[in-house]
Amino acid sequence: MEIGKPYKVTLAGELGVIESLLKVMLEKNMVDMVLGTEAKKNLANLKPTTIEKANDVGEMHMDAYLAFDFAKTDSSAKYIHKKMNGALTNKVGAFGRPCDLRALVELHKRRQVNLDNIILIGIEEYGRLDPKLMRKFFKKEGIDASNLTGVIMKQDKVIMELGNESREFPFGKTINIGRNCANCTSKTAMKSDITVNFLTGDPILTVNSKKGLDVIEQAGDYLSFKASSVDTSKLLQEIESKGRQRQLEEIQAFRDLPTEQKIKALGKCTMCGLCIRSCPVCFCVDCIIQKKRKEKAIDNFTYQLTRISHIADTCIQCGRCDSICPVNLPLNIYFNDIAMKLEEKYGYVAGRSLDENTPRSDVDGLKKRLNAR
Repeated sequence: MEIGKPYKVTLAGELGVIESLLKVMLEKNMVDMVLGTEAKKNLANLKPTTIEKANDVGEMHMDAYLAFDFAKTDSSAKYIHKKMNGALTNKVGAFGRPCDLRALVELHKRRQVNLDNIILIGIEEYGRLDPKLMRKFFKKEGIDASNLTGVIMKQDKVIMELGNESREFPFGKTINIGRNCANCTSKTAMKSDITVNFLTGDPILTVNSKKGLDVIEQAGDYLSFKASSVDTSKLLQEIESKGRQRQLEEIQAFRDLPTEQKIKALGKCTMCGLCIRSCPVCFCVDCIIQKKRKEKAIDNFTYQLTRISHIADTCIQCGRCDSICPVNLPLNIYFNDIAMKLEEKYGYVAGRSLDENTPRSDVDGLKKRLNAR
């Protein structure tokens, strides 16, 4: 197998591709622990978990992860950071979406995680289903989520296995990929050691590093590989292009609004704190606005504006603050607007590179800007 070339994967056992790779990491003592999933309630409510023994790696419901991601405020990046100590003292095997990988890049730059201690499996997919639409959708269709046994994501529909019944649901107003996933302009799993692409149905695997190659060379008992001619990069580029167009239209409409209207919209905020709890790049141990929120010493406008100014150049545009908001504030539009301006003016994109400093922390860049005045 060669680094950088795509391969079609064939399973040799009962475990899926991701599960097999994680099991190999533990079996061969490449890591101390791996990221897992558990479905205590149902497949639409997956929770992350830590697995330390190879024999404990079983069915992880990765089809459901592709469709729904982790529930509520959980994400791969946040769990690695908060519950696995950022791999600062242990070696970790993990998987994540492209936005998770971007978050880990930002956290690594701030010494919150150590990517050198993580073997990362990057997952390339269409995006997760809109969690707010899903709650209404299940109710409208009379679906008991506990009967869900499998999910298959397609570009224009989702197929759900409900007991002995298989039902197809075309994307539309009642069920669809989340807005921010649909607007995503970075579907490539950058900085991963192994990439597994699920866009064409059959998983296509690409090794991106020596760490990843070491895992693959030990995986013969579980997986076999054959060179693939499928050009997943072209499909990714098409999806990203459509996402960029949608994002541009959305941002332009937002920029056309009067400033007063943009600020006024934030008045709906109830200061529940879910946006902070779900943000994968929030890392302050003592969060001042959380403290002031609990003490009722801050108003909702200041709460949101402080958060926006604090996170703006670190935001990796995952949209979790947006999708978790109970009053449907389009929070990510505010962040996307600033992110686009940062890219236009400074060429900076959060999560893109380990070597790029944010404009606010780039001392040399700051000196140049000051001297140019």
